[in-house]
Amino acid sequence: MKNISELKRKIIVRVITFSVVIACIYNNFPTINTKTTETSSVIELQTINEYNLEEDIINYINENNEIFNFYANMFGITIQDLKKSIINDNVNKTFNRNDIGNFNINYSNMDMNIIDYLFNLKKSNPKLFKQEYTNANDYNKDYIYGLINYFSNVYENVDYNVLSAIAYIETGNLNSKYMLKCNNIYGGIGSKGLIKYNNIEIGVLSYVKMMSKYYYGKGLNTVELIAKKYNPGSTTWVGNINKYKLKFDNNQKIDINTLINLK
Repeated sequence: MKNISELKRKIIVRVITFSVVIACIYNNFPTINTKTTETSSVIELQTINEYNLEEDIINYINENNEIFNFYANMFGITIQDLKKSIINDNVNKTFNRNDIGNFNINYSNMDMNIIDYLFNLKKSNPKLFKQEYTNANDYNKDYIYGLINYFSNVYENVDYNVLSAIAYIETGNLNSKYMLKCNNIYGGIGSKGLIKYNNIEIGVLSYVKMMSKYYYGKGLNTVELIAKKYNPGSTTWVGNINKYKLKFDNNQKIDINTLINLK
């Protein structure tokens, strides 16, 4: 009998110990706070619902007011029409500041992003653009060379010194009234003769863009290599470019405000 009683006692002790252990495990086991989860879901849903595309785009344009106005004036579109177009092209999307036109391109800089957008918009909706012709002869040389500098920083594969030297030689240091009347500083020829641009900003941009894509972008990145395509018949062109590029030998990059002040 004594042995049976002792056995019962041990069983009872073990049952009590087991119960205590189970209780401790239960009390310390991590639980899901359904209230917190529900609250988080509501906050996330509210954040999504509160996103305002139009406000986001307008804020971005206002934050970079000088640059957007500079390009709007250059292309001949009002800043209001530009805002509306960007908003329309991003409907039902979260605005991507690195690709304002949804071209699936992650642009490395804001200027190139805006430039490509405006060129494409001008093709798809030309009625928005009311560009008036202006004469580059009305501007000072510092501003025109400043434009070459500025756009050479936008298209970073080109050499500002070389591009300035080419303009210097082609226009006689920007003294050719005929070329500047066409806003053409590089001697570009079309089917009707010297290519004419609506303003000097578009003229310089087109020049730098052309050099970036068809020369430097094709591996023609030295004066000697450029000459083979740009001016293959000349025996003095390379020497002149190498001489005059030293006049522009500096690494100073000008920003949009400095450029505008040169005008």
